[in-house]
Parts: sequence; structure tokens; C-alpha cells
Amino acid sequence: MPAPASAASRLAAATAANLPARLARTGLVLDDAQAAAVDRLTAPGIHSGSYLHGPVGRGKTVIADAYFAAIPTRAKRRVHVHAFFRELHARLFRSRRPLDRVLRMMLGGSRAVMFDEFHVHDVADAVYLTRLLELLVERDVLVVATSNYAPAELLPDPLFHDRFVPAIRLIETEFDVIDLGEGIDYRTLGGDGTGFAAGAWVVDAGVTVAAASARLVVNGLPVDAIRVEPGRAVFTFDDLCRRPLGTREYLELARRFARIELIGVPDLARADREAAQRFADLVDVLHDGAVPTRITSAAGPERLLDAAFVPRDAARTVSRLSLLPAQPPAAG
Repeated sequence: MPAPASAASRLAAATAANLPARLARTGLVLDDAQAAAVDRLTAPGIHSGSYLHGPVGRGKTVIADAYFAAIPTRAKRRVHVHAFFRELHARLFRSRRPLDRVLRMMLGGSRAVMFDEFHVHDVADAVYLTRLLELLVERDVLVVATSNYAPAELLPDPLFHDRFVPAIRLIETEFDVIDLGEGIDYRTLGGDGTGFAAGAWVVDAGVTVAAASARLVVNGLPVDAIRVEPGRAVFTFDDLCRRPLGTREYLELARRFARIELIGVPDLARADREAAQRFADLVDVLHDGAVPTRITSAAGPERLLDAAFVPRDAARTVSRLSLLPAQPPAAG
């Protein structure tokens, strides 16, 4: 007698019936690789979830969001990996409780979890993610994840990659790994002018950067701003990217302000390694937080790919920046 289907696989089967209607609402016309991915998502299976990976702009999040919406339960949670780590670190710091207990509290009674932009570059976060994945499988939670990385490419730093190998094996064993492959980067075809894309990219090498007029305190760190208004703030590249700020600080700024402007961005091909990486991290946070962002730079965003030390996931960053409509500098 065959083993009874797991709770995750039963929920996946129910989701498969709802997915076509949810996808139709997105208006996405599937290319061959996307159609094959949807076929995999709707096929009967024994996996605890699905791991969609492929290059930037291939529609991974659109498809996964439709899948998540089709899951017939309210006991589900969608998280971006940046936000997940921020919440986890904050809970661990505040509660001083063991990792397992904090992870169980975060999962609550979730029967399904979606992870958008699944990636790991930090060895401590690799330990946290490994235990999280183990808990999800132990608790029979349906998982759907999107990533620019194939499982074997996660935590690419050769000094630490072996620390994540158990998690990679778990992903490859427990989840259906679906490769969307090469194809059109749909972001380059133009955005819908909402969220992050409601901002702009302005090329103006001669912009005058005013002195800071305000000082914020973000996670205990001082952050200068050119201007702060209700729901809006203007910062310089130096203030946000040449100072020791990180993703936690950028997440807090995205929470505080509905719109952000960044001025004085240099030709990114000439930015130093640390500043270029912080800029890429900032763009990730503002994009994922749907914060309309106006950037004034000495050159176009594609110059990031010509840097002497190209930041992690730079192709994703440039793809996201391509959503910003080009605007001429202000007259006068």
C-alpha cells in the first residue's frame, strides 16, 4: 500500500487546481520555459515544495506570487529573505531565546511559506537558513521559493560554501527544483510605473550636492540627510553608501519613508568595492519594499557592471534599476 500523501503535497495538489485562474489575472504571457515551470508546479508530486530559479527578470516572482495566492489556506506567509533576516536577528536579540524557539514562533501555524529572492552570502545566515529549512520539512509545510541561484550555487564564497551543503542537499531532495532558464528579461521591457518604478534615473554629472540639513538615528547609527519631509527623504550617495550602513538600516529607512531620493551617485564603474555593494543592497531593499526611488547619477545604471569589483548579484541590481524611467536633469 502506498504511503499516504503528506500535508504539504495535499495542499500543493489543491493549489494546482487554482493556479491557472490566478496566473490568468497577472496578464503574463508564458514563454516556453515559464509554461514548463507552471506544468511542474501543477503536476502531481511528493515534494514538500518548489524552488524556482533562473536569471533576473524571468518572471519567477510573478509565477510564485500567483502560486502563493492560489494556496487555499489563510495559514500562509510570504517573506522576502532580507525582511526575514531582519526579523530573525531582531527577535534573537530581544528575546535571547534559542534559535529553534524563535524560528517556531516566526512560523507560527503556517501551513505554507513563500520565500522571494532566496539567497545567502553570510555564514551565520547560512546556519539559520539550514535550520529553518529543516523545520519546514519536519513540520510538513508547503514551501515555494524564488532565487537567482541554482541550489548548488548558494553561498558561493568558497571559504564557507561547505557549511551550506547540507541545506543544498535538503533543497534538492525535498523540493522540486525548477529552472526557468535563459530568456527575455521582462523588466527591461518597461515597468508599470508603480512602486519602485514610480521613481526615476537622472543622469546629471554636474549636480550640486547641498550640505546635510538633518540627522536621523537609524538602529542607533547617525544618518545624515539633505532633506527630510513627511513621507519623503533626500540622501547623498556618500551618506548611505560610503558609511558603515547595512541592510538592516536600509530596511528601516524604507519603513520610515514612502519616497526616497538619492543624489550625488558617481559613475558606478568607478565606485569603490564597499560603496558599490552597499548601493546594490540599498536598491534591493527599496525595490522589494516598493519604495518609489529617484536617483541622480553621473552615468547610467549599467555602469555598475563595469566596476573593477562587481557587487554580488549586480545583474539583478541593474535589471531592477532598468525599471526606473530615464528623466532629464531639472532645468536651471
